[in-house]
Amino acid sequence: MPSINMIAPRRAEKKRLESTVRKLVIVLLAEAVLITATAGLMVSRIYGTRSLIQDLDVQLTKLQPTVNTIEKYDKDTQALKPKLETLNEAKLTTLKWCRILDNLSASLPEKTWLTRVATVPPQPLAAEMVVNLNGVSASQNLVGETMLRMHDTVVDFNRLDLHFTQKSLVGKTTAVEFEMEAGIKIVEEVQKS
Repeated sequence: MPSINMIAPRRAEKKRLESTVRKLVIVLLAEAVLITATAGLMVSRIYGTRSLIQDLDVQLTKLQPTVNTIEKYDKDTQALKPKLETLNEAKLTTLKWCRILDNLSASLPEKTWLTRVATVPPQPLAAEMVVNLNGVSASQNLVGETMLRMHDTVVDFNRLDLHFTQKSLVGKTTAVEFEMEAGIKIVEEVQKS
């Protein structure tokens, strides 16, 4: 029987197996280091996030009275809103009449005076309010000039009609009495903010 020497192949197989085990151990150690590093990173992020949440909770606790005050002011503002709207509408209406009377005053030529300004209550669903203007002037020409100036100056008038003119005596001076009717726009372009 022939003798076969099996020592060399067994040694080679043993070295190959030891090399494979070493490589496997190195890979396992590398994976363990990687897993440990990942776990450490995650744990540090969790602690960082918890710390941030605690800081934000402290800030929230400090700011809560301010938030409550702001909410109270918002509620108060909402409660006052209808009153504020009424006040703004009244202001616009008042300013409208101030503007109209100022423009009327500016549109009167010399030796022409208004003796009466009266409004007629508007009809329901009317588009304009009627204003009667009575006055005295030195001549017919000044009455015409007054109408032209009013037409150009008073922008709130929809229309301006002359009802009559008549000669009269004011003291010892002859004058011309006149009556005009103007239509004032009721609908005002309200500027809401």
